Amino acid sequence: MDKNFLVIENISKSFGEYKVLENINLNISKSEFFGLLGSSGSGKTTLLRILGGFEKPDTGKVILDGVDITNLEPFDRPLNYMFQSYALFPHLNVFNNLAFGIREKFNKSEIETKVHNISELLSIDNLLNRQIKQLSGGEQQRVALGRCLIKKPKLLLLDEPLAALDKKLRSKTQLELT
Repeated sequence: MDKNFLVIENISKSFGEYKVLENINLNISKSEFFGLLGSSGSGKTTLLRILGGFEKPDTGKVILDGVDITNLEPFDRPLNYMFQSYALFPHLNVFNNLAFGIREKFNKSEIETKVHNISELLSIDNLLNRQIKQLSGGEQQRVALGRCLIKKPKLLLLDEPLAALDKKLRSKTQLELT
């Protein structure tokens, strides 16, 4: 197995005088399920934001599948980031939230198939016509996860992805993510 799919090399990040990350080094293999654990304020989300391109490190590099992505914009990175706040589009229904990231690459029939498949996988196929404000927290979380998974990214970054799911769905979703 390739030990260098994701390389985090000497990453440091400060906000003013507050050093959040200092000299972080990790090698993560392809298809590896990797979790960051730590107390609130320990830098987990900051590291995810650096990997996603939403923050720039003060020092260090991020290399994904042999390509240095440290200075690429978020939309140019072959990854998806599911924010803790879900970042769903409130003016779009569930179907259109799921389809949003694939509209330019697929025709209508392919989009419908992909949306159906991902919504079925996440048990939200009965919610496709609902507005986001009509969903529970767990349902919104599944829509956000579906929006990330539908694009089949090389790397999926999840910030507390299963927190709002009930026990049964959390177990099912954990199996699907591995």
